[in-house]
Amino acid sequence: MNDKKTQRFRLLALDLDGTALQSDGSLSEDCKEALLSAHEAGLHIVVASGRSWTSLPEEVLLLPCVEYAVTSNGAVVYDVKHQKQLQAFYLKEEAVEGLLRIAEEAGVMVEGFLNGTPYAGRDYVENPEKFGAGPRAAAYVRRTRRPVEDIFSFLRLYRAKLESLDLITSDPKKREQLRTRILEEVREIYLTSATPMLLEASDARGGKASGLRFLAAYLGVSGEETAAFGNAENDLDMMEWAGCGVAVANAQEDVRALADEVTESNDEDGVARWIRRYLKET
Repeated sequence: MNDKKTQRFRLLALDLDGTALQSDGSLSEDCKEALLSAHEAGLHIVVASGRSWTSLPEEVLLLPCVEYAVTSNGAVVYDVKHQKQLQAFYLKEEAVEGLLRIAEEAGVMVEGFLNGTPYAGRDYVENPEKFGAGPRAAAYVRRTRRPVEDIFSFLRLYRAKLESLDLITSDPKKREQLRTRILEEVREIYLTSATPMLLEASDARGGKASGLRFLAAYLGVSGEETAAFGNAENDLDMMEWAGCGVAVANAQEDVRALADEVTESNDEDGVARWIRRYLKET
């Protein structure tokens, strides 16, 4: 355990998919118990996810220890108990148009988050496998996305209220070409990725670190008093901001390299094990 572990933390920020959640999408009983123990010890528990509000797992939100949620990669922050928005940043209309134009010209599917709900084209929702989704991802898409007939027209109609806009492609080369073009042509956005299929765009004021920084100030907690857990690109900024960034063993190589500590994998209850070790030593 490094020196950062000896300090007292007051806030734990948890990425969900691939981090706190196991590979089947569930939250283990051991992790639930560890989070409850941490809360009883006086720590604030915050979910920090790329998911939209309505896509967050019910079993997570129903835990009495989960107080706040950073959603849509930091674009919207919620008080979970009161189901109330505390902060929201929407994509600029010009950014939305630029992203949609690039997606149309590249021939890729898109999805958008509006009022905490993800919307996507009907073809994608009904057949995610055609777009490269694996079995678990496909089930998640069908369960959480609301289908619309013409997703491009729909997103243009609501372009002033979009929390996030994702470009979908299973082709790694095309994804990196899209990333380069977006960064060159679209201004005032935060661009990241949590899965190989998505490029996720929110307003430049977004990012998990931004949402977490807001909540920490709201709660009177410092960055040094925060521990953040993650596994993917969209976790890097909050892990770097936090006093202790903790990567699960299954995290991407660059995430593990940035982390102050590496705990066991998500399927080995790495988050729960870290919490138990911390509580034992403090």
